[in-house]
Amino acid sequence: MKILALLLLTAAPALADVAVIDNNKTIAVDCAKDSKVDLIGNNITLTLTGKCKQVNVTGNKERVTGAATTVFVAGNENTVTIDGGDTITVAGNKNVVTYKTGKVSNSGKDNKVTQAK
Repeated sequence: MKILALLLLTAAPALADVAVIDNNKTIAVDCAKDSKVDLIGNNITLTLTGKCKQVNVTGNKERVTGAATTVFVAGNENTVTIDGGDTITVAGNKNVVTYKTGKVSNSGKDNKVTQAK
């Protein structure tokens, strides 16, 4: 009996330049070198220098400071301070998000979203 494998070529989704899956980490990212960051682990402290294109926070109890064009917060109990953003989506629960600019969508529960002055 022969087994035939067929390989289909499809476009793969864009991967993050930096993806942190570990817990209890403190990192700094230079957005000029790495423009997309995914935080998947828990209890991560992230400091951004420059302005990243995209930051995704899907872990819990993360602390993020810096600037990004697009920010997505799906985890819980995160603290995110964004200096500049175009789109900020908060889908998780019990997050604290402070931003200077951008359009905010807050579909989560018990989030505190504040525009800095």
